[in-house]
Amino acid sequence: MSAALLRRGLELLGVPEAPGASPGPAKPSGVPGKRARKAKATQSGKLRNSAKGKVPKSALAEFQKRECRGHLGVNLKFMTSARSTVAASVTQQIVRQNRGRKACDRPVAKKKKKAEGTVFTEEDFQKFQQEYFGS
Repeated sequence: MSAALLRRGLELLGVPEAPGASPGPAKPSGVPGKRARKAKATQSGKLRNSAKGKVPKSALAEFQKRECRGHLGVNLKFMTSARSTVAASVTQQIVRQNRGRKACDRPVAKKKKKAEGTVFTEEDFQKFQQEYFGS
């Protein structure tokens, strides 16, 4: 595990760094020439991979941005502190006006079937039969 990765993990957990630890890369002892050039080359390659003009963000800032916060306590405090001064009759009127607006609140209206009957009487049928068939 690299020191940078360990540092970011500790940063997420909120644990302070050790007093002797520096945020920059540790200096190697010995010949600084080749190693320093190699480190700079790899570091510039890492920075080149990011979008032009963008700076890599802190892991802590990313975590805090994406962290879900519970607003229940704040909302309850607000709701209990700000009591409504509206009269009860007004609130009842609002509730009454808004009730039954949705389709799911409306009762299903059943169509009443009319009694199946005829307009004609038996005498009309006999009269028609005599006129049409001539019997």
